[in-house]
Amino acid sequence: MDLFDAELGGGRDEPEAGEGRGCSTATLVAVGILVLMAVLMHTFFGWVGDLFSAVFS
Repeated sequence: MDLFDAELGGGRDEPEAGEGRGCSTATLVAVGILVLMAVLMHTFFGWVGDLFSAVFS
């Protein structure tokens, strides 16, 4: 999987771009887990904020 291409159009037309190494499956899984954790933290702290605003209002 080559996500980090030198050109957004999907080609390697620039000679200085080099071969490229791509992106491993482990990297994609790690990024997915980090994004999931960020979404869960945002949801959790949103609930905590709603709880505090209901209790202390």
